[in-house]
Amino acid sequence: MKRRIGIDLGGTKTEVLLSEQNPLEVIERKRVPTGQEKGYGFIVEQIAGLVKDFLKVCDEPPAIGIGIPGTLNHKTGLVRNANTQCLIGQPFKADLEKAIGQPVYVENDANCFALSEALFGAGKGYGRVMGIIMGTGMGGGLVENGRIWSGSMGIAAEFGHSTINYNGPECWCGNKGCLEMYISGSGAERHYKELTGQTKKLAQIYADFEAGEGAAQECINTLLFHFGLGLGNLITCFDPDVVVIGGGASNLPILYDQGVAQIRSHIFNDELTTPILKNQLGDSSGVFGAALLADN
Repeated sequence: MKRRIGIDLGGTKTEVLLSEQNPLEVIERKRVPTGQEKGYGFIVEQIAGLVKDFLKVCDEPPAIGIGIPGTLNHKTGLVRNANTQCLIGQPFKADLEKAIGQPVYVENDANCFALSEALFGAGKGYGRVMGIIMGTGMGGGLVENGRIWSGSMGIAAEFGHSTINYNGPECWCGNKGCLEMYISGSGAERHYKELTGQTKKLAQIYADFEAGEGAAQECINTLLFHFGLGLGNLITCFDPDVVVIGGGASNLPILYDQGVAQIRSHIFNDELTTPILKNQLGDSSGVFGAALLADN
C-alpha cells in the first residue's frame, strides 16, 4: 500500500511525518524550527530536504500533502492570507514540487486539522464537521461527509478574519476587530497585557483566573464572551453536526461549560444541540490531515 508524507508548516515549527496508508500508523516523524526569519527560500529547501530523506525509505512514490498557514489563489497558484508572511505572493506549491521532484497537495492548515479530526478524531461519525483552531491565531475548516469544503475562492472557513467589532484592534490582515483578535491565545495574551502591562502566556493567565486574580478574570471572561458570540454566529450560519476545538486554548476546560453557555445565548435557536468537543489528535492533527490530502 502507498505510504504517505504529511507536512505541517507552522509559524515556529514544521513537522514532517512518514506513515503507512493509515496516517496514524507513523513510521517516522521529524520536527524542526520553521526558520521563517531566514526567508522563503530556506523554508522551501528545508522542507524538500526532510521529504527527500523519507523518500529514501519508500519503495514507490508516496502521497505528499502539506498544510500551510494561508491559502492558495486558485487562479495564480500564489500564496495569500498567510500569517507566515514570507510565503505571501510566492508560488509555493510549484517551488516545492520542483525541489522535491513530485506532486505535492497544498491546503490550509486549519482545513487539514478539520479533515483529520473528521476522519480519525473527535468528529468521526459526524457528517458536517467544523474545526476551530484557537492558537497563536484562529483558523477554521469545514468538512462535509469526509471532504474539505474550501469554497469557490478557496477561502471558506476563514472564520478568524470575520469582523465582529469594526472599531476593534487592527489585525495583521489589515482589517479591524477580527474574531482572531479576541479568541486566539495571542489575543487573550494581548488583552491581559493591555490590562496589566505584564506579559503572560494563556496557561498562566488561566491559572491566575482560577486563583481569582482580577485582571485574569476580566481577560478570560472577555474571551468567553467573544467565544460565545463568534461560535454562536458560525453555528447559526452553518449548523454543523459537531464543532471540534484545537490549538492551545482548547486545553481550557471552561470553554466546554461556560463557553458553551455563552454560545447558547447567541445562536438563533431556542436550544443548542451541537456538540462542542476538544480535539482527540492533539497538536499532530494538522500533519495527519496533510497526509490525507491526496485522497481529498
